[in-house]
Amino acid sequence: MGERNKALMEFLAVYFFWDAYSYVYPLIGRWSLNWNGLLLKLPGTSKEFVLSLLLWTEAHPVIYHVMDTVYRLGFTGVMVLTFTYLLITAPRGSRLLVRAYALSFLILAVIFAVVNVNAPHYIYQDLPRQYPPPSWQARPQFVLPSPHCTIATVSFLFLFRQREKIARLLSILPLLVPPATVLLGEHWVWDAITGIILGTLIWLWLSKKVKTSGGTGIGE
Repeated sequence: MGERNKALMEFLAVYFFWDAYSYVYPLIGRWSLNWNGLLLKLPGTSKEFVLSLLLWTEAHPVIYHVMDTVYRLGFTGVMVLTFTYLLITAPRGSRLLVRAYALSFLILAVIFAVVNVNAPHYIYQDLPRQYPPPSWQARPQFVLPSPHCTIATVSFLFLFRQREKIARLLSILPLLVPPATVLLGEHWVWDAITGIILGTLIWLWLSKKVKTSGGTGIGE
């Protein structure tokens, strides 16, 4: 099996692992501790703050529609875009990317099985935006760290480290995901921050591991 075929099979396996985890989460997460009370003691979690960001975004239609589009593309779209680009231009890099996604999902799965918080629009249910109802595709417990922001950060770093200008251009999409999640009230600012930190740490760890094992590094 060629490098690209292996990468594709691994990507599909990782993606469907997260789908399967999301589907069975009600069984796995029934003992998960909800920390909404602790979260709401942090700055930037008040209804006034969340609402002010959303209203400001909605008052600027261009920004709102860009952020809305980015958010809708910000998970599966970012994963597929980044993986496809690397699969075409750097098959070995695409397999490293899949490893980063796998590690991200594994860590997130463990966290959400132990503790969880709910999204802003789940706690403040009268926010003036149409949010998807809770379902296996939109678990209200999958919030901190933000899966959107974790995956977006990993994807951004993999793309930005490539030499090609088109990769730098494509990296704009994942770069915009964290602000989109916060401005639209989909995530708390703390979800975005912890997602960015987690994604960065995963990227740094993999990059260091590749260099230590004699590789040339990610994107180098």
